[in-house]
Amino acid sequence: RKGLSKAQMIVALTEGDAVEWRKAFPHVCVIPNMVHLNEGKLSTLDHKRVLWVGRFDYQKRPMEMIEIWKKLYPQFPDWHLDIYGEGELHQQLEDAVQSLGMNIHIHQPTDWIFDVYRNSSILVSTSLFEPFGLVIPEAMSCGLPVVAYNSRYGPANIVNDGQNGILVPMDDQQSFAKQVIHLMSDIDLRHQIGEAAVISAQSYSAEKIMPQWQKLLLCTKSQ
Repeated sequence: RKGLSKAQMIVALTEGDAVEWRKAFPHVCVIPNMVHLNEGKLSTLDHKRVLWVGRFDYQKRPMEMIEIWKKLYPQFPDWHLDIYGEGELHQQLEDAVQSLGMNIHIHQPTDWIFDVYRNSSILVSTSLFEPFGLVIPEAMSCGLPVVAYNSRYGPANIVNDGQNGILVPMDDQQSFAKQVIHLMSDIDLRHQIGEAAVISAQSYSAEKIMPQWQKLLLCTKSQ
């Protein structure tokens, strides 16, 4: 609160986050993260690959996706789950993958993540909380439909449920698996949602975000 007394404005990434800050400080605006978006071709969405990207920690919850995969894999044994990242849960993940043998593959982080997006057909996000979630608009810009837990506060500010992606109630593994299965079963639905995702991802381009910062800085400078 001492630090807030010296601030002219707090910039939050999402409206949900802004609501919390306004409980302590009246001057809060929302400017989302600027995201490096896809500049190449889109995914054809015919790859039988589901993608999870993030840190292997308690926030991102990669083990949650393992549990969800166990529910859907028996119906789709020809599909693969690719998990990209690193972190404290790496060994736990490796042990689970080796014991299950369900087409789950763990990969190190890569500088070529957009190639990975383009060779996948669905992105999944299982975070416990998500201040914004850069991976979601990155994948959307490649045409991937996203299935994400509706965690505080990021996904709902990026994903319009049923339009450019799918939001699932927190910790409802059964519903999450059902929504992924729905997309796996219907390539037309993947294309429908993916096309909307590409358009909405442009909201986070430099051309859209930088003018918001310029406007804010000019406004605060004049005060």
